[in-house]
Amino acid sequence: MRAREWAIAGTFREPEAYDIPDLPSWRVCRTECGGLAFADGDGEPFIAADRPMKVRR
Repeated sequence: MRAREWAIAGTFREPEAYDIPDLPSWRVCRTECGGLAFADGDGEPFIAADRPMKVRR
């Protein structure tokens, strides 16, 4: 649901007017063996993949 709210706010360029919080800034980490992890700020990663794959959409 939050992604939808950010998409709407981004279209109208004024998220604050819709009471929508700013999109958090994420830090992306890569491991030596090709893994991928996302963390917010200086905290521990909140999602990680040891062997990420490319997919076709």
